[in-house]
Amino acid sequence: MMVQELNRNKKIAILMGIDAVTAACMLFLSYWFIELIDQTGRARELWWLLPVASIITIATFFFTGLYKEVLRFVGLRFFVGVVFSCVVISAVVASVALLPFYGQTLGFSRWIFPEFAILLSLGTMGARVCGKWYVEVKLKEHAIPAVIYGAGRVGRELFSALRYTNEYTVEAFIDDDEENQRISIRGTKVYPIEKLATLIQKKSVQTVLLAMPNIDAIERAAVIEKLKKYDVEIKKTPNIADYYSGKANLTDIQDLSIEDLMSRPTVEVNEELACHCVTDKSVLVTGAGGSIGSELCRQIVKRNPKIIVLYEMSESALFYIEQELLNKTKNIEVPIQVVSVLGNVLDKNRLQETLIGNQVTTVFHAAAYKHVPMLEANPIEGIRNNVIGTKRVSEACAWAEIESLVVISTDKAVRPTNLMGATKRFAELVVQSIAKQYPKMKTCMVRFGNVLGSSGSVVPTFHKQIKEGGPVRVTHKDVTRYFMTIPEASQLVMQAGAMAKDTEVFVLDMGEPKRIYDLAKEMIEQYGLTEKNSENPDGDIEILFDGLRPGEKMYEELSIDDCLESTIHQKISQSIEKQQDVDVVAAVANKLEEALQSRDADEVMSLVCCAVPEYEPSKDFYSQYPNMMIAAKENSAKKEVL
Repeated sequence: MMVQELNRNKKIAILMGIDAVTAACMLFLSYWFIELIDQTGRARELWWLLPVASIITIATFFFTGLYKEVLRFVGLRFFVGVVFSCVVISAVVASVALLPFYGQTLGFSRWIFPEFAILLSLGTMGARVCGKWYVEVKLKEHAIPAVIYGAGRVGRELFSALRYTNEYTVEAFIDDDEENQRISIRGTKVYPIEKLATLIQKKSVQTVLLAMPNIDAIERAAVIEKLKKYDVEIKKTPNIADYYSGKANLTDIQDLSIEDLMSRPTVEVNEELACHCVTDKSVLVTGAGGSIGSELCRQIVKRNPKIIVLYEMSESALFYIEQELLNKTKNIEVPIQVVSVLGNVLDKNRLQETLIGNQVTTVFHAAAYKHVPMLEANPIEGIRNNVIGTKRVSEACAWAEIESLVVISTDKAVRPTNLMGATKRFAELVVQSIAKQYPKMKTCMVRFGNVLGSSGSVVPTFHKQIKEGGPVRVTHKDVTRYFMTIPEASQLVMQAGAMAKDTEVFVLDMGEPKRIYDLAKEMIEQYGLTEKNSENPDGDIEILFDGLRPGEKMYEELSIDDCLESTIHQKISQSIEKQQDVDVVAAVANKLEEALQSRDADEVMSLVCCAVPEYEPSKDFYSQYPNMMIAAKENSAKKEVL
């Protein structure tokens, strides 16, 4: 068993034993030095003082609290205390030694005792320095060699903190400031980033720790981009606000977040817009336990609604978001009522009683089935939930005369090639047809792309595959997607809701589309690993291409008619699209309900194709629903289907 694995009492016992031996040895050494000078031999008669000195030393150190100090953390103050204690010990030992000679002439030099104080100080401090070194070496045996990027205040504090952990050993600092590159921090040099390759080779550096928590996302992205070409894992310190507020320690080293990986700057929130539909209002969120719904709830609570109603059909998901929001709201000055409703969006009566019972003024409809392959395999339930569920919500909101309805949609609704996108497009048309009859209800749809970090999305899936050693599975090398973070999307949805007037379709600014293959490579590099391929057969993680899934597009689009107009918010555009005949849409939706009740799959799919003529189902769907082929060919004559 290693010394560091012993309990506290056993460590103190070992230290006492070392101090006892040190005290006896240092006193004997003092005798020896005196004998070299006066050569009388009288000092050796004091051999009986050796065990006495050991006992006095242990007792003094115990009562002065030196044994309470943790060896790894001892510093200058502790060593000053050691010196003071050794002087006291020497004085007590001298008193004991001189007692038999009181009033008589001594036969040995009194200089023994000052020498003993000096030698005991050096001996006990030396023993502790060696012990401290031993413990630190043992702790760092399996530590990861790392460099700290940033030699400022946070970097220095991180360096000090990491000295007492066993996870990383800091080999150097890296800093872009030339002034900092001329200094050394506690013996550890600061280098420019160009020296990182040399440090990797000579010091076996495996990880770069970003100690720049106060820089903005654009600057962080630039640093990460520079580090990507080196074979190192990149990690970061906690958020600066969390650090200084005490919510996190500097040693809570974190993986790069999704925002860091995607190099997306933080959204600047227009608080006037974000608060418009929620502050001091009763707000209902459907799908409140889902990825988008739960984040909407968090953002809404920050803006002080009077009541927030969590509408969710999953009991466990509802429980977790309820508990989280209750914890967030229990210590605020203005009380926020959190109401949890276990219900399905298909239950119109449940929706109506919830809206009226809580005097809801704003509804965010986020409940939907979203996984493309799942809906391809379960079309009837997907259509029922996404189309009819949205119809029920819109009808209930109109009946309850709420002020604002914001419906979450997707970029997959634009010229959809999969059923999920088709159901969301159909849902948009249904919302428009209902809202047109109730102009007092300000209604809008908000489209955006994939949200990073949501359940089942690509980033958490890739993380899991990389941690398991690969392979990382990508559908196609050239497939691209738009990405947003969940908080970014939720904040923009709230701001878009404030701009709703007449069933607008808003499209969020998602930046440039990104190849999924490039994202996979970046995530592999983030872990300090390399892609294994024909050019690099000794790489760590292989990327395999499985082929596009049924209904999956190579790329996503933003607008049906390719016409986007700017709004008062720079990250929110309005899609200008030709609106369908509301009577026709309403009739198709009503027939869809009838077909779903009888589970007439061919009729259901025919009606979906009728409502969304741009929908191009996969060959698998044509083989499953032969009648749908006929409807797809004749969908230009919608009224004939009715």
